[in-house]
Amino acid sequence: MEPRDLNRMFDRLAPTADQEQAVLDRLLQTERKDRPMKKLKKLTVIGVAAALMVISCAAAVVTGIDQRLLDYFGGGTQVEELLLPGAMAVDVSTEDNGAVLHITQVLRDRYNITVLGDFTAPEGTVLDAEGTERSFAGFSLDDEGVLFFNSDGMPVGGEIADGYAYTCRWRLLDDGNPKDNHLSLLFHLTVPEGLKGELDIASFRIAAEDPWMVERYTGAVDLLYAGNWSLEVPLPQKDMGYTQKFDQNVGELDGSAIRLKEVYLSPVTLMVTLERESDLTGADAKTSMRWFFALDGEHFAAANGYEPAIDRTILTDRDGNEIPLECIGGSANLANLKQQYYPFRLAEAASVERLQGGTLTLKIEDGSVDIPLDGLVPVG
Repeated sequence: MEPRDLNRMFDRLAPTADQEQAVLDRLLQTERKDRPMKKLKKLTVIGVAAALMVISCAAAVVTGIDQRLLDYFGGGTQVEELLLPGAMAVDVSTEDNGAVLHITQVLRDRYNITVLGDFTAPEGTVLDAEGTERSFAGFSLDDEGVLFFNSDGMPVGGEIADGYAYTCRWRLLDDGNPKDNHLSLLFHLTVPEGLKGELDIASFRIAAEDPWMVERYTGAVDLLYAGNWSLEVPLPQKDMGYTQKFDQNVGELDGSAIRLKEVYLSPVTLMVTLERESDLTGADAKTSMRWFFALDGEHFAAANGYEPAIDRTILTDRDGNEIPLECIGGSANLANLKQQYYPFRLAEAASVERLQGGTLTLKIEDGSVDIPLDGLVPVG
């Protein structure tokens, strides 16, 4: 399978469970927009301006995390303490067509960025984005897409910017008044290659054009409000995660041995990196999708003709308590199709003290293996 085929699968993965059917129908049909590196040249001036914006905007170490973020990650004082090292307060906004997107807080680890913001249309506008028959699907990517900038305001090239299928998703938060002109939003960006320490990444660009909704039963897409609110957002510089390296056989899938290469854990993220022995040359779509969704129970079942789904990734703490996980969309390493990244969100934030000595259970096809998490070390 060619990289362009993978791009079709992973572009615009839907942000909510309500949209999964529509996404499955489009996985092999949606084509990712081509964004060659030459486009970065015209963004040099924009990048410098972005750096100045980052310096001038109100960005500071967080002394308290917004209650909406705390509620999303489980709530409570302990959760706030766990998230503080990876959080930053910001004050960045942009306006178009009379509406404003205002970003106030950013949380990051190696693989995931979570941004809290508010979208406000002119008074009298009704942003009826959620209901019994439709749900908010987020903003569309514009032509420039997701970009990262270094501390000099220059676009970051290489693997982090080119050749990887990012997973972008928006979540609509309950603000108590669904029929007014305001939306409370979370934006998630999963970066399969990772925001690794050796990379100089100071900010990134949220691509936010034309927010849309999806009909729950038909998958039809409707425009909510026209405009482009793409903007640059500074990033916290501390990675609050831990990692454990492996080279362990964890099962077999479609005749190929599967090896575990790395487990990354932060208080809110689990990333599992697997590698298959044989490549996908000549593989049909079903075989490829079984590999891409090997640890995603629901989508793996769908790839097999909607067989009953099972949990294929189970995380338990040192006391044997299971920590609920939400799969947030895997991605292939397009430079090495034998390798696959499987990211999960921890539904309840957990400390490394709780996770150290725990167990990760992986169920590859019909097998199952328990991986002791007894060697987690801080990310360097």
